[in-house]
Amino acid sequence: MDSLLEAQERNNQARYRELRSLATPGFLKVFDLAPTLLHHNHPDLPGYLDHPDTPHGLVAYSNWEMQAQELLIGPLDDPVAMPVVECLVLIGSSSSVGHTVRSDLDYWVCYRPERLNGQALALFKEKLQAISRWAIEEHNTEANFYLVDLEELAQGRIEHSWGEEAEGEVAPHLLMEELYRTILFVAGRFPLWCVWPEDRSQEEYIEAAKIMAPLDWTDSPPDYVDLGYPTKPQPQEYLASAMWLAYKAETDPFKGVLKLIPILEAVETDFISPLLCDLVKNEIINNSMPQFAVDPYIITIDRVAAFCATHLSPEHTELVRAAAVLKVLGLTGREGDQVQRTIVSPSKLRVLTKWIEDWSWPPDRLGHLAAYDQWTESERLRLGNDILMMLLGVYMRISSHLMTRFPGQVNAQDEQLAPFAARILGRQRGLEATVDVLPSNLHRNSISKRMVFQQDVLTGQWSIYNLKLLNGQALSSEPLAGLDPDSGDVIFQTDRVAKAAAWLVRNQLYSPDLELTITDSFGVTTQAVHEYLETLNDCFPPLEFNNLDTDTIFQVGAKGLVLIAFNLEDPGEIKLRTADVVFRTGWGEMRHQWRELGHLMVEADKYLDMGNTLVEACGMTAVDSLVLFPSQAETFSRAFSNLKSALMAQLRPRNQLKASKSLIDL
Repeated sequence: MDSLLEAQERNNQARYRELRSLATPGFLKVFDLAPTLLHHNHPDLPGYLDHPDTPHGLVAYSNWEMQAQELLIGPLDDPVAMPVVECLVLIGSSSSVGHTVRSDLDYWVCYRPERLNGQALALFKEKLQAISRWAIEEHNTEANFYLVDLEELAQGRIEHSWGEEAEGEVAPHLLMEELYRTILFVAGRFPLWCVWPEDRSQEEYIEAAKIMAPLDWTDSPPDYVDLGYPTKPQPQEYLASAMWLAYKAETDPFKGVLKLIPILEAVETDFISPLLCDLVKNEIINNSMPQFAVDPYIITIDRVAAFCATHLSPEHTELVRAAAVLKVLGLTGREGDQVQRTIVSPSKLRVLTKWIEDWSWPPDRLGHLAAYDQWTESERLRLGNDILMMLLGVYMRISSHLMTRFPGQVNAQDEQLAPFAARILGRQRGLEATVDVLPSNLHRNSISKRMVFQQDVLTGQWSIYNLKLLNGQALSSEPLAGLDPDSGDVIFQTDRVAKAAAWLVRNQLYSPDLELTITDSFGVTTQAVHEYLETLNDCFPPLEFNNLDTDTIFQVGAKGLVLIAFNLEDPGEIKLRTADVVFRTGWGEMRHQWRELGHLMVEADKYLDMGNTLVEACGMTAVDSLVLFPSQAETFSRAFSNLKSALMAQLRPRNQLKASKSLIDL
């Protein structure tokens, strides 16, 4: 085991060197000081809590003491009698080719529950949150500290201590695999599994851990800590992980692709392929060039690319390769993100050169991807949409295979998974009425707050232009005319202005400070669209998926308010000509329906037609959720009352039928 420990320590040091070559000054400052801030609770240090019982202290902290003293002014002479952190490690892309200027620090802070519970645990969480605030405010670096109960971890359970979501709750075994695959040891007791011989069994590991890495100790700390033994999970956990990753791909679709494909490989090969963390560990042990770190990101991407070449279409394989390159380059499409990204590190250049040769790419392919930040918005959205559809397709392949192969073990309707299932359903496309969602947060963040709505004078189709990138130049606030519908700066097109507005709200692009201009329309004004956007935003605020009603989440039809606008594109008309309807389903999908009513000569027929649309297309069961836009429109207040009356008349026999069925059932 000594030779294994030496190999791991050499690789850990090589990854430290790689981290320093890739990281920003702010990232390095936080990385260098984090152990000291956890070890001490000193008034001169970030994260200090003015409470005498504030827990702190890192086991075996001496490795960092000298370096920390060089970074701080004055000695830190408060000894820690009972250190609470047994092990501090990093998980994720830090120090790999996946490390970019946007990378964050994801620490696992491992503790023994008997030393950190009750008020002590609450105080320590507060201290960690204070350190995170200091990192982002002072050094523009996101540092996340995940508290990990060693007792739970040894049993294969990972529960998050705070935050909105945690992968460990739905897929603990796969998260443990990621830990061991990407682990960067920082301080404390060394993880036992990292030095455990490959030819020794899990049962032997468990017995050895009791002696070499005991949870309970009193005098001098053991050299090793037990973070659990990585094993392949049950089928239900693979489904849960696929749901989680499909959801997390909203944040970073390029990373999402690279993490979801290994799940597909495991599922479609009936779990016979080895765990990635085992491959990484074997590479570390047998590394013939210890001056270079074994990079878990390269190992993962190479395996993903090899699987795609034999199991996915050529088009999807190319999308995965493009995602890998864009992830390594750290490109996002956001204006200003080019800073500090123009120089590619030697390690990244080596791997990119190798991939180009392995994939037989033409010479200009890498250059085109490297210019991603200069692409038009439309070009980025096309790539993002292709990746989104592929992600959803991969998820469907995973879920279909699992439910077919393991019908008694896999439950896609599990209550714990309902929020993730809703999120996936809400991102599906295909229905004409569906208001599409943007491919990811990367795209939402790259779109400016200056837009033009323009209507084609021949077809009536509406286009939304993003002004910031129009022809690569900033534009004045003067109304624009004659914009090219084929321009690369069109970000959305549709037949109705109501759906265009709903798209902005659905994708959280609307805010009161949105600079919006309407050009070449048949009477629709900027003020009217702004008022409609404000009403939409009030009716359909962003969903909190974790708070959705699991009993009604998948019921077909509208859930909540239904907004109806009469003659939105026919201002000044007294007769009822059109009606636009926007509503949201229980799983978060937004839909738009509209009816042409001008051909109906009898007013009562118009109300009956609309009532039927509300029942059949929107699934309405009551009239009190119907909202009129504009609410103060006297011209159509009577029409709105008549519509509600017609809707009530259509709903009455349906509700009576339901009631009679209930009576029969009783």
